[in-house]
Amino acid sequence: MTNTPASRQDLVAYAGPMVALSIINMLLIAYVPNFYAAEIGIGIATVGGIFMAARLFDAIIDPVMGNWSDRTRSRWGRRKPWIAAGVPVFMVMTWLFFQPPTGIGIPYLAVAAFFFYIAYAAVIIPYMSWGAEIRRDYDGRTAVNSVREGAGIVGTVIATLLPVLLLPQLVDGDPTLRQILGLLAFTIIVILAITVPIALRYAPQGEYEPHPPLGLLPALGLLRDNKPLLRFLLAILVVWLGGAFHNSTVLFFVTAGLKLGRADFLWLVLAQYFTALLALAYWNRLAERIGRHRVLVIGAMGYFIAHQGFHFVGEGGFAGAVAVYIAAGFMTPVIWVMPPAIVADTVEYGMFKGARDDAALYLALYAFVQKLALAVGVGVALALAGRLGFDPQAPITPDGFNALRLVTLIVPGLIAGLGCIAIWNYPITGHRHAVIRRWLARRNRKANA
Repeated sequence: MTNTPASRQDLVAYAGPMVALSIINMLLIAYVPNFYAAEIGIGIATVGGIFMAARLFDAIIDPVMGNWSDRTRSRWGRRKPWIAAGVPVFMVMTWLFFQPPTGIGIPYLAVAAFFFYIAYAAVIIPYMSWGAEIRRDYDGRTAVNSVREGAGIVGTVIATLLPVLLLPQLVDGDPTLRQILGLLAFTIIVILAITVPIALRYAPQGEYEPHPPLGLLPALGLLRDNKPLLRFLLAILVVWLGGAFHNSTVLFFVTAGLKLGRADFLWLVLAQYFTALLALAYWNRLAERIGRHRVLVIGAMGYFIAHQGFHFVGEGGFAGAVAVYIAAGFMTPVIWVMPPAIVADTVEYGMFKGARDDAALYLALYAFVQKLALAVGVGVALALAGRLGFDPQAPITPDGFNALRLVTLIVPGLIAGLGCIAIWNYPITGHRHAVIRRWLARRNRKANA
């Protein structure tokens, strides 16, 4: 296993599809549950339950997809065949999920959600694990993840700008969620159609240590001694759970609680992610100095603390909301860049402990806990907000606003703080990772002598 340098052009080619995939993430977090509850008319608790079940199923299927990708052998590598085959199906499911026919109900949402998440897993797991193999050194992984997540931030900026710039020319008044989702679903399909062929043609396959294919359960069994991986997965599960609480209700908080329009919300998200794009290089430099895990804790807690500024924003306070989103945006890159790179570092540690070079399985486990957190978060947060008095289809009451304030602002930071405590002294630093890589290189030389 070597570490052939990847050029900047290689990384840009690889990162291209993330522009579209980040738009998907934004829509799933901020818009789709709200769309099915507020405009389709399915009860908020039912929507939360369906999304929780679909995400749980998605989380379970991720390790299966990862193991299948790890076991793939072809002239195009382990990851590219999955992406080439999965993206067309994913395009179709994106449109069916984000633009359902009128008059649909609970059965359509349940079926569309489950098939959408299967198609999504078949693409995102090989794609993320592909990045873990392009560069395998500590700083190199930071570079790969930064370029990819930088492309993701660009995608989020596009996702916020397009509805603001185009929809006012096409519709009267505040755009509906269906109109926003329709425009962005079309954008996702077009970007994937352009960027995926470029990535498959020009981005390097990445490198891995060959080994006989191993089934899912035996491969998982080899990870039991990977204590850093297990520790980080548990901790990041808690951090993402806090984020899921916030993201599940923040659109309701801004529109119903602060009485701002959906177009205003798009401007807020634009301010957040434009700031994130500017802050990306700063966090990368800081990660090289103090380590990715410390940067992750600082950025994650800063993100949740920044949102406490909403306690001082009154009804219709757009300028105050912009200030809060800019502060949160400065912290945002950390949450997306650092975790997958930290998980990827545990691949080499696992090999040191006798496991295989199964990067997709590791990234699938990360996706598993991430989606598990999102599933539980959206289900519990929406149900809790409804139980405490918030009804998205009725005028908001003081109890409803207080419910949103609790679920959106207070509970998320308290939850995430517990995970950050466990991450602060994470054992795999840049120095220790370099030592592990040198030991693996010596072992391979002896095996091949």
